[in-house]
Amino acid sequence: MLTKSDLASPDALLEMYGALGVPHVVTTRDEFVDGAAAERVREHLKGRTTAFVGHSGVGKTTLVNALVPPERRRTTGVVNAVTGRGRHTTTSALALPLDDEEGGWVIDTPGVRSFGLNHVDPSRVILAFPDLVPGTENCPRVQPRRAGLRPGRVRGGGTRRSGAPRLAAAAPGHQGAARGD
Repeated sequence: MLTKSDLASPDALLEMYGALGVPHVVTTRDEFVDGAAAERVREHLKGRTTAFVGHSGVGKTTLVNALVPPERRRTTGVVNAVTGRGRHTTTSALALPLDDEEGGWVIDTPGVRSFGLNHVDPSRVILAFPDLVPGTENCPRVQPRRAGLRPGRVRGGGTRRSGAPRLAAAAPGHQGAARGD
């Protein structure tokens, strides 16, 4: 879900993650006014429980409000006319039922101000996502601990890919090299 695409082009971001084949919906502010954004998003949420997570002011609560019945809507802040950014307003997570016969829930969450995983051993995190393990094959940062090799220590030689390009290259059916080599 990418909101506020009227403020900046989403093309670079979509290109970077496109090879992963992750479904996405891009919206603009005007589409929230006429309801088009809510309908496109709703198609992806039917019968699911979905949490909206992102930085403060990106439009999570505005999106949730467009999806739920009017009596369930939450308060939102005013968008700054100079920066075009929203203000941190949501202070607690709340699960709300969608307004449709197919069922489903949306969870509105407070904005993320910062996120860090420096305290987490990368070689252990990947074990929680077995479908991503093939994308880590040549990554020295997530190889299981070996004698003399600590996570985060780079070995010499080889081509390194990082993030989305490495995962895309390991995806089933991927053809050729991923961007970012």
